[in-house]
Amino acid sequence: MPREASAGGVVVREQGGELEVAVIRPHGRSLWALPKGHVDPGESPEQTAVREVWEETGLRATLVAPLGEIRYVYQFRGQRIFKRVHFFLFRHESGVLGDIQHEGHRVEVDETRWVPLARVAALLGYKGEKAIAARAARMLLRAGATLALSGVRPEGSGD
Repeated sequence: MPREASAGGVVVREQGGELEVAVIRPHGRSLWALPKGHVDPGESPEQTAVREVWEETGLRATLVAPLGEIRYVYQFRGQRIFKRVHFFLFRHESGVLGDIQHEGHRVEVDETRWVPLARVAALLGYKGEKAIAARAARMLLRAGATLALSGVRPEGSGD
């Protein structure tokens, strides 16, 4: 069975004392998802996640911690493909969500929005991404958002 690797991120910001997560509505879809995409040759999953976050949201973000991976099998043109998607927690640094102006890139995203951390898992359309978002929320709540978003992980925060 052919294999594919992708990577993406849970991008978090603090707005008015509340944590929010950047989500996307992929082109032609009616569901909400986390930004992610294929790992290019020579790229690490971390590099891919940084690139995909920027390409699909318009945001520059700093990687804070790994969140794990999801695995699933899907069919494409009659062939079953095993896919592994690595996810990372990111801190929003700059950029305006949805300000996507990448010349030469195909349109991959129809809409973007910031969603309160407490509601993001319920909004996401894919089961595996719901679990990743819930893991990010637990990590942030357990560590204290400010501490976690600073990139410092207290003992026992590995989830």
